[in-house]
Amino acid sequence: MTTTGARVWLLMSVTLFPCVYPVAAWSDSSYSRDNPCGMELPDKPYQDDGISGLDQLNDNETLRLGAFNIQIFGKSKAAKPEVMEVLGKIIRTYDIVAIQEIRDKSQTALPALVDVVNANSSAPYDYVVSERLGRTSSKEQYAYIYNNQTVRLIGTPHTYPEPGDTDPFHREPYIASFRVLDGNFDATLITIHTDPDEATEEINALDDVVGYAQSTYPDERDFIVMGDLNADCSYFDEDSNSAMHGSGYYWCINNSVDTTTKPTDCTYDRIILTNPAVPDFTGDADVFRFDLEYTLNVSETTAVSDHYPVYAEFWCDLDADPDKAPEVVGAAIALRIAVGSREYDPELDINSDGRVTSLDALMILQAAAV
Repeated sequence: MTTTGARVWLLMSVTLFPCVYPVAAWSDSSYSRDNPCGMELPDKPYQDDGISGLDQLNDNETLRLGAFNIQIFGKSKAAKPEVMEVLGKIIRTYDIVAIQEIRDKSQTALPALVDVVNANSSAPYDYVVSERLGRTSSKEQYAYIYNNQTVRLIGTPHTYPEPGDTDPFHREPYIASFRVLDGNFDATLITIHTDPDEATEEINALDDVVGYAQSTYPDERDFIVMGDLNADCSYFDEDSNSAMHGSGYYWCINNSVDTTTKPTDCTYDRIILTNPAVPDFTGDADVFRFDLEYTLNVSETTAVSDHYPVYAEFWCDLDADPDKAPEVVGAAIALRIAVGSREYDPELDINSDGRVTSLDALMILQAAAV
């Protein structure tokens, strides 16, 4: 069998039987097991102390993006220096963060927050913000705050134009595209804060928003939906047959994650990828426990928000928007799921540092980039 044939067979085997055959099953016995390539995959989401380790931005190899519902963010919260300091620290851990639940007629709270971010950052952050949205007098805005030294905004952000006389969203999703400055990864982001009373209907309608974005940006393949979807507990059945649970999507934040700071256990906040974005995903996605990271008590934590931010990381240099072979995408998805989950599979050739030691696993990751 040729090398090319072996690779295709390997990719198809892992794609078709990801749970039966561990990646290590096809290891090359002549290959050094000491990982000379130094290929890194994410550490376990939490260390023994429960801290996520998001104390600073990664180097230029990866991009960290995410979403954060800051809970009624307006003049009152912006007037609390201790809260703004924590928010500034949180935002500086991201390259791009989508903000939900800005409620501020004065339009002063968000600029004040970005000033706090930039006051203690060597990298300048900028932002774009939506119009005020909502069916009632209580309006909200979305924003993307982003690091100007790692990414650039592409085009003009806009809210989803609901078709005809339809009104599927209480607050229409906000769409923006970004590209990394050092690398070739780009993506179109879609952020939303669903109405909890209509969460199921709005989550189902997000498939139409993705379709709209795909037709609006035909050269883009990577679309990422993120925000406070209210996608759990009494608002949404995680096991439903929603269109967003279809084969075209991968949910980075799994159902076991609690994204709330109060005594509940609900995975309201999500990051959802279209399949072409999955090979660019490092496998590292989780909630950021800023209370543990910054040693905050319950009162200090809930003063910041009733939500934890969520994050996902992407390789900066693997993006290739032209069509990838289906077996490559499938194999990459299988491997990402296997190594990116909370429950590490001991049969996979990954050492205690989270490094791949199997040539075959490396082949999958490398093939996913071509």
